[in-house]
Amino acid sequence: MPVPIYLLPVSGACSLAAALLYTAFLARKTSTLDGPAKTIADCAPIVYVAVASMLLYYVFLFYQSATAFIEFSKAQRNFRDKKSEGQEKPNLGKIKYGADNYNIHIANRTVVNYSEQIVPFLVSLFLCATFASVGKASTYGWMWLFFRSYYPLVFQLPFPALFLSTMPAYVCVWKMLGDAVLAVART
Repeated sequence: MPVPIYLLPVSGACSLAAALLYTAFLARKTSTLDGPAKTIADCAPIVYVAVASMLLYYVFLFYQSATAFIEFSKAQRNFRDKKSEGQEKPNLGKIKYGADNYNIHIANRTVVNYSEQIVPFLVSLFLCATFASVGKASTYGWMWLFFRSYYPLVFQLPFPALFLSTMPAYVCVWKMLGDAVLAVART
């Protein structure tokens, strides 16, 4: 019996999620400076947050891929079971890039939204750590990751549930930017 192709991206997402959790575990052992980073060692907590943010990005990419393969498998199964005349055979490209499938829409929006938000997040993270506080940047960075992690779940809920993920994450970004600006303004 052949192994379903969707297990490859599912295993990738699971492996990356495990790596993300291990990164969070390693980050617990770093000391956080209450001021700006002065040495490379001071930046360790920020490096862990940045690495974790990239791991979460790839978890979402593998989730997107797995969703496309799962939905393609469902469409193939339905095509075989119905065997109706005139029905077009499922096409992976049409399923993956089409707008007709809600599960794929959720996965696509998760990746696109994360891609839009990762740049302001990383800029604010590094500005806060460089000019204000490594400890604050690290704390708000882990909070941001937590809030972004459940985006695909709240996307499926009735509006305005999505704000449970996006709004707290925005607050983290603006707090880090604000702390950086205040620190620079005070010098």
